[in-house]
Amino acid sequence: MNAEDTDLVYGIHAVEEMLSAMSERVRQVLVDANGGSGARRVADEARRVGVEVRVLPAIAFRNLSRGRPFQGVAAKVEAYEYAELDDVSALAARTDPFALLVALDSVKDPGNLGSILRSSAFFGVKGVILPRDRSVEVTPTVARTSAGALASVPVSQVTNLARSLRELKDQGWFIVGADAHDGGDLADLQRDGPCVVVMGSEEKGLRRLVKETCDALVTIPAMGGFESLNVGVSAGILIHTMTRLDHCRGRED
Repeated sequence: MNAEDTDLVYGIHAVEEMLSAMSERVRQVLVDANGGSGARRVADEARRVGVEVRVLPAIAFRNLSRGRPFQGVAAKVEAYEYAELDDVSALAARTDPFALLVALDSVKDPGNLGSILRSSAFFGVKGVILPRDRSVEVTPTVARTSAGALASVPVSQVTNLARSLRELKDQGWFIVGADAHDGGDLADLQRDGPCVVVMGSEEKGLRRLVKETCDALVTIPAMGGFESLNVGVSAGILIHTMTRLDHCRGRED
């Protein structure tokens, strides 16, 4: 396999999660010869599941990490393979009448995507949708900051987000857009089927065509007078609120 076909995931927890949930994508685990018990534990787990382990001299590992928090361990993994949105949405709607997807419109920070993936995994979101252009992609940084959530939440990449949202609407999905100023109260939102929550970029919010595709817009009220929230934090709040309202309303009916 060529170097171009692999990504490098690093950090004890991130590599452990890859070995636990997606070991078939891990090509090789690299361990610092002077690594601590955590690195040795990861190496033992890699060997147990049949993944090659390469122990590097301390100086070679330092050259590899270049000051980044590798914690004595890294993994070469196959480049991320995006899920087909049609497959994700069909499975989600079939298995959960209140299924939730998250779409990100022009979000470019890998840390935000990692944070959103963590929230999505925690609250049972069925998938995350990214546009192919002017958007963050799934990178080793995303894999690391997602703290393993990438292994349980499929990510789809689409050519045209507005068109994909319209297609989901035609399939019965309710589209809710997050708007910093012009949206309603999420507590007043009524829906009786699967839903997509759409988050825009911090700089410009939702693009016009994406915004026009939404069935409803919601705003997180600022109780303390602060201007705005990080998109990762906002997504976590909206996802939690949506799942809580669903449980209180529809799931108990």
